[in-house]
Amino acid sequence: MLKALISILILSASAGYAADNKTPAVKTVTIEDESLRSAQKARLAEISAIEKSAVPAAAALKPLLADKNPLVRGEAAEAIGRSKDPAALAELSADIKSEDDHIRWGAIKGLGSLGDKKAVPILIPALSHSDRNTRWKAAQALGELKDSRAVDQLISAARGDKDRNVRLAAIEALMGTGGSKALAALEGLSGDPDRLVKAWAAAAAAKLRK
Repeated sequence: MLKALISILILSASAGYAADNKTPAVKTVTIEDESLRSAQKARLAEISAIEKSAVPAAAALKPLLADKNPLVRGEAAEAIGRSKDPAALAELSADIKSEDDHIRWGAIKGLGSLGDKKAVPILIPALSHSDRNTRWKAAQALGELKDSRAVDQLISAARGDKDRNVRLAAIEALMGTGGSKALAALEGLSGDPDRLVKAWAAAAAAKLRK
């Protein structure tokens, strides 16, 4: 699958890497670190338990969006979408506008997992967000929903986003969406100066022609 070829480095404040995202930062493990890890594990277990329970997940998970651990906040937002709770769409519609990267990223993934076509117009604006990971995740989520209403914006992202990985995700989303307009756009990338984008688009176009 095309998706298996993408390698993304997500910029995260909790990532534990040096500024260049290449060299591991030296970090001393402290009692406080162990305490934070234990709390994170407990919170993630709580999220899992809520998902498996019969309680309305959106309401039950919402308090965890304020957790001090960013990974917990993001996982809670994503779990709201996975829950398929009828209240999830409204909650994630608000969460996708969050200034908190982790909540926003989780909300985008949650909207993709929700599988509700009503999420499409909510996700489209995220394709023009200033944060590259937000744009990348939005393209992936729209690819999961496979709705033609996003084709024009995905074409714009595939052609002109400044981040290569966003372009690749948009190309894959266009392949999933299908249709003559998506195919024409993919074929139009045959002369793209980025060799990877060119190859990716050619492979996606070939798959659409089958």
